[in-house]
Amino acid sequence: MKNDIRKQIEIREQKVRKSRFHRISRERIASIIRSIKDGQGRILEVGCGHADVAARYVAPNCKELVITDKQQLCDPSALPKNTCFMEEDSMQLSFADESFDGIYSVEVIEHVPDPEQFLREGLRVLRTGGTLLFTTPNRHRLTALARWLTGKPLRFPHTYAHDTVLGDITHIREFSLGDLHNLLEGLTFSQKEIKGIYFGVPQFNIGIGLPPSMMQRFAFNWHVRLIK
Repeated sequence: MKNDIRKQIEIREQKVRKSRFHRISRERIASIIRSIKDGQGRILEVGCGHADVAARYVAPNCKELVITDKQQLCDPSALPKNTCFMEEDSMQLSFADESFDGIYSVEVIEHVPDPEQFLREGLRVLRTGGTLLFTTPNRHRLTALARWLTGKPLRFPHTYAHDTVLGDITHIREFSLGDLHNLLEGLTFSQKEIKGIYFGVPQFNIGIGLPPSMMQRFAFNWHVRLIK
């Protein structure tokens, strides 16, 4: 094991505590998870990275949490008692149909080769009436528009950042509001909600965390919630 999960959680949390955007986004994720079966749901995370979101924000708000990734980047022995890690291919999950009350994925869909298949697998293992939540950067966020106006538009694949555990963070694509509607068009679910989170510049902690609807089209991040 190359990295100690306790150290990594603390490093990530130090950054999160300084970032209003990350705090607002993760607290909203926790609130949605807590609303599933009054905090007693069986929950799946697809693409957990080094498990910082799971350990601090999600595990306290559910009965059982299964976290997955394509490789083990966390120390399972250091996870909360209600949480277990499994190596999984997000394109072909090993779980039976309708295995979970809720599924969430934080900043993963922009990395996968087939986002529609990624969501189909999530919906497959989700119980009827359950919640699937994913977050992803907005292709039309203010900072991306500023790059376009200055003649330096984002071109994909784009290396967005570097993480000490995950390495280079490369986005294969990003999604505008129209892109999301097109992506969801071929899927089967009963309800959907698309929310723009943080209108502003997170790097400088400048912005509106939960902007009014007229500003959401240019928010920094999308929270997409599907009810099966």
